[in-house]
Order: sequence, then structure tokens, then C-alpha cells
Amino acid sequence: MAPIFPLWPDDRDEPPGAQKRLTLQADPRGGSTSWMASGACHGIDPELFFPISVTGRARPQINSAKAICGGCAVSRDCLSYALLTMPDGIWGGTTREERIAMRLRLVRSRAPAE
Repeated sequence: MAPIFPLWPDDRDEPPGAQKRLTLQADPRGGSTSWMASGACHGIDPELFFPISVTGRARPQINSAKAICGGCAVSRDCLSYALLTMPDGIWGGTTREERIAMRLRLVRSRAPAE
């Protein structure tokens, strides 16, 4: 497992040491995840990137998160990481469902023709 980062390092409602934690999977390629600190999302409320659904009233939240990803210098690294580890939430400008569809298209394109 990669390092554990506080979700809310300065949350006044939580006593020190009681902050919620986000556990990130290590990069399965064995690569560094140091690029995460350069993400456009770094320092933004993480709740934005973890909508409760992908439809209905969650759409504006998803679109806001994707807009931040759209201007991110490390979005390709982020998407690559997300395609390998399949975390929940918005990563590399995609939802988990979009990444599942991307992986299925890749698998189908590599399948031998019948």
C-alpha cells in the first residue's frame, strides 16, 4: 500500500489524529506516485472527486471535477494509474464506469477475430 494521506488535514471538526484517511494503492507497475502532488486536484476538497452516483444530480459535481482534470498537467499519469488500479471516483478526467468501458474496449480490440 502507498502512503496514507489525511483527507482533511486541517478539519476543525476532527481532533488531531482523527482525520479520515484515504488509502491509495501502490502503482502496480512499481512506479512512483509522486506525480499526485502535482495534480490540479491537489488541495481541493476530495469530496468533489467522489460523487455519490454518476447520474442525476451528481452530474454537475462530476462535470466540475472533470473540468479540474481537464487543465491538469498530470492527467495522463492519473488516468494510467486509474486504469490499472480501478479506484472509485474521478481520476484522469474519467469516472470508474468510463474506465471500465475503456478497459472493455481495449480487451475487445485485442481479442482475435472469429
